[in-house]
Amino acid sequence: MPTRGQTSDDAPVQDAPGEQGPLEAVSELAETTLLPARPDADLDRFARLGTTALGTPVALVSMVSRHGQVFPGSVGLPEPWQSARETPLTHSLCQHVVTSGKPFTVEDARLDPLTRDSLAIPDLGVVAYAGVPLRLPDPRTGVAAPDAPVVGVLCAIDGAPRSWTSEQLGVLEDLAAACAAELGLRLLEERNRLLLSLGDALVGARTVEEVSATVAAVTRSELGGAWSGLLLPDGPRRLRFVDLDTLPPGTSAAWRTIDLDAPVPSAAAARERRPLLFADVAELRAAFPDVEGKAAMPDFAASAYLPLLVQDRLVGVLCLVWESPRQTLEAEADVWSALARFTAQALDRATLDADRRSRAHVLQASLLPRLPEATGRLQVRGRYVPASREDQIGGDWYDVVVGSGADPGSATLVLGDVVGHDMAAAATMAQVRGLLRAFVWEGGPSPTGPVERLDRALAGLGIDALATLVVACVQDTTDGFVVRWTNAGHPPPVLLLPDGRTELLDAASDLLVGLVPESPRHEHVVTVPAGSTLVLYTDGLIEHRGRSLAGGLDRVRESLRRGRSLELDELLDVLLAELVGNWGEDDCALLAVRFP
Repeated sequence: MPTRGQTSDDAPVQDAPGEQGPLEAVSELAETTLLPARPDADLDRFARLGTTALGTPVALVSMVSRHGQVFPGSVGLPEPWQSARETPLTHSLCQHVVTSGKPFTVEDARLDPLTRDSLAIPDLGVVAYAGVPLRLPDPRTGVAAPDAPVVGVLCAIDGAPRSWTSEQLGVLEDLAAACAAELGLRLLEERNRLLLSLGDALVGARTVEEVSATVAAVTRSELGGAWSGLLLPDGPRRLRFVDLDTLPPGTSAAWRTIDLDAPVPSAAAARERRPLLFADVAELRAAFPDVEGKAAMPDFAASAYLPLLVQDRLVGVLCLVWESPRQTLEAEADVWSALARFTAQALDRATLDADRRSRAHVLQASLLPRLPEATGRLQVRGRYVPASREDQIGGDWYDVVVGSGADPGSATLVLGDVVGHDMAAAATMAQVRGLLRAFVWEGGPSPTGPVERLDRALAGLGIDALATLVVACVQDTTDGFVVRWTNAGHPPPVLLLPDGRTELLDAASDLLVGLVPESPRHEHVVTVPAGSTLVLYTDGLIEHRGRSLAGGLDRVRESLRRGRSLELDELLDVLLAELVGNWGEDDCALLAVRFP
């Protein structure tokens, strides 16, 4: 049993000035386990058990740091301390338990050189003291190792001198083990909450940039103010940060790329495929003395470098840095392992999604025709915008056929939407577009014939397709431009007049293509004033969550009215920016014609 005023091995009880010591480590764990200076019912219960078992008037569950101590569990302290639940270190005998990591007892604190100047004697009434460390148990075994992190102290206090028996200290240590187990469960729950929070947040991250921003936000808020940086492979022997803005302010742009052979911890973590953890800058520089050879480093203390692996394939490196030392990094190895695993999986998904979207976009672009260079006196422009989600590919298309076998002076505009938002829809769209283009070329100035032939061809060829579309034939006559159109279940075209007024070409539409092979098609005619603009579009322009179709049409008309003086390319850009933005839920095709 420790003698009066001693730990079990006479360990020193104060940290050397300017050095990180045990008190700082306990401070980190106290913050991690979220024990503020207020009553905790469960820990108060352990304090009551302590007073009963040892026959003392006071018992405490104490958390100690360089900044002071708090008592989430407390029985018997005089006021105002019992209500305040905290004191400065000038009132702390528990700090001697923390710095030594061993039980500490004193029979009469007033007589012992180590404790006689403590303000705990006059203010808290401390005379006899016995304290034992609370060590976190291993979650796999439920048993605390001798060198396990100290998270606090369970102590018994008497206002009169007394000696402490080995049996009493044994009881106190048993209570401390049970109390530490409770704290360990809380820490485990908090870590699980952190990982669940990260997992939930990463579910919605669809791009590499979103993964980087999500990890940065979660680690900054949940990991004690950690900054983070995500490095990706950039060629066979180099790494590149996704975004330097998630790293500490002052990070040099020279760090954006890192050679895989460089003597820096992030590259070493990638090479060695293992986490590298440094409690402070001194540890890092001891392991990597040339780390500042590339560029000056920003101010930080602790850091962690986690290789991101998917089936032993390196997909990146996650760098975490803290503004203060963090002695608990090794003890939190399970957190870093899970954090790296979640991030690697999200990053791999995002990379695969980006590759798939890129391929889909190339495919979609190859399926859309180039607009003819010569369209008579007409000015024609088209746009296609993929959806922001899914495969970024769909069944929307536009086409322009100049002239035909029957009417070389005409121009036929086609805009359609095959049902679906995937590769299958794009493939079906290519079949439908090709058939309709051929029928338009062979047809006359009426738009209905090609659509009727398309219906019959789809049925006869066994092509399972369902589509909305508008076909509009434009003729340049002596009386001006005449537009004949037919609508198969498609949103109505909008005619922008020279004075800014708009008209919907909303004559009754027919059935969708692909429903009834012999469905009759109807033709509608309008003479277009000079200087007008005709806009055809798919539903991706007007259909959005939380917005009615009528509201979408109103926005199209208002946007056209405001942009009537713009060049045609600018007008389409404004339409897309105002109605679709960067997050269109559906793909969208636009075709606009300006009449001289």
